[in-house]
Amino acid sequence: RALLVVVVVATALRPGVRPGTQRARRATTVGSDATEAEDRLLSILGATGRIALSPSEEDDVDDCLRLLASPTTPGAAEIQGSWRLLYTSKSAFDPKNPLGRRVDGTAPGVEAVFDKLFASDAAASSSPIQRALTSMPDIVVEQRVDLDGDDPRVDQLVRVADDVSLRLSAAATFDDVTARISFTFDTAYFTLFGLRVPYPVPFRLLGDEAKGWLDTSYCSDRLRISRGNKGTTFILGRSDQ
Repeated sequence: RALLVVVVVATALRPGVRPGTQRARRATTVGSDATEAEDRLLSILGATGRIALSPSEEDDVDDCLRLLASPTTPGAAEIQGSWRLLYTSKSAFDPKNPLGRRVDGTAPGVEAVFDKLFASDAAASSSPIQRALTSMPDIVVEQRVDLDGDDPRVDQLVRVADDVSLRLSAAATFDDVTARISFTFDTAYFTLFGLRVPYPVPFRLLGDEAKGWLDTSYCSDRLRISRGNKGTTFILGRSDQ
């Protein structure tokens, strides 16, 4: 069962970053309103995150996200580091787009089959796999963003149990203007009871289906808010303090 969950996770997560960002994380000055919004988010989500929120808590989270919206995009030095997923937004399931719909309307690979069959103009939505994944309270998702050096990367570590995990690694580029991390998955493997098992997904054959992006609208020493290519909002807590 744990292995099945890990396989499901692999399809749901999509990582991206440009070399030459070799600078130390710059200090972030957070205003009082932003500090209060961060405090409120952390009081709702806790240090390890929460899956199920009440309607009033969802409204509070939305209010905090609006308060933390900033016209100033964070730099690579602020974004890189280790993070833990605390919260993901939810989207309605669209039966005409069972694999989810991308924000920019593109539909690579198998996604194109449904797009051509139904020609849906629905809003962006996450895949049913991602919805299933983010409803599992025991799964821990950690992300490592390394933008320095000749091989910038985004790594995802999905912990299903103490002895069962999946690591997904993606080559990345970073746009300083938009704070967009674009990525392409190229490596993945399971760790099962101490044994490393290759993940049987031919990333090279997936083409654009193995690609994605994350736009970061807010980043501080405690929290990061990013939006993915299928419209999902992610709230992550910094874990490398």
